[in-house]
Amino acid sequence: MAKEELLMEGPKRLNHELALMLEDTKNLQFRNLMPETNNLFKWTALLMPETPPYDKGAFKLEIDFPQDYPFKPPRFHINTKIYHPNVNERGQVCMPILEAEHWLPTARIDQVLMVLLATINTPQVENAWNMDMGGEYLNDPKRFQKMAEAWVQKYGEPRPTEQELAKFARKRKKMMAKN
Repeated sequence: MAKEELLMEGPKRLNHELALMLEDTKNLQFRNLMPETNNLFKWTALLMPETPPYDKGAFKLEIDFPQDYPFKPPRFHINTKIYHPNVNERGQVCMPILEAEHWLPTARIDQVLMVLLATINTPQVENAWNMDMGGEYLNDPKRFQKMAEAWVQKYGEPRPTEQELAKFARKRKKMMAKN
């Protein structure tokens, strides 16, 4: 992708990145991507991490893009409660790549999502929102795993079947054709 393409205006850039992500069938940890009806600046998706204890559930994700994207970073919220040192009680994710001073307008959203998935799969205690939970992850990993598993079981979304994913893809295709 040429650098000029990466610095397109917000809506054009978002449409381009959305199209690329919808074509990607290899990433099985990030599913059900959908822009909000009549609002390209808000996307929803389902995170399906691959490592324990998070691999037993799915987590609703909301991505809010500022009007001046890509010059300002998007905001990520995990709308499913998750016991994770990098996610606060409001679902905000602590990732340096999303901080204004670290954000690069050439960063693509699929790259940022890969960082998010890596962070969920392997907590980064140096960037923890919850220092106590980060300490527990380092100092008492068995207790941390037990608590995280309990939260996934209690709050996690059920993982969709292949049939449910295919049905969602058909529904999204119809909706996208209308827009």
